[in-house]
Amino acid sequence: MEKIHALFKENNFILTNETPKATEYENIESKEIVYLLPNKELTLVVNPNVVEGNEELVEKAEKKYHSTALRYFPKRRHKGETDISYGYSFKFQSEEELS
Repeated sequence: MEKIHALFKENNFILTNETPKATEYENIESKEIVYLLPNKELTLVVNPNVVEGNEELVEKAEKKYHSTALRYFPKRRHKGETDISYGYSFKFQSEEELS
């Protein structure tokens, strides 16, 4: 995990919050938030406001990911009775690809 934290730092992101469900990073220039999921594969969740305006990103996205850990993302109704935060997940095969 140290190598991944260093990778985010190299790309101008700072660690802003960490929970068992997700690690939150903020870009120090754009202030955009992204979430790294604790999966076997490197999975990054991006704000839907960024993705939905870009058809190429929508096509590359793995799926919509819903979680209370995505605290700065918009909410929508998914399977439950209340709205929940969501974003688009992207899977990466290596740390180099993530970079």
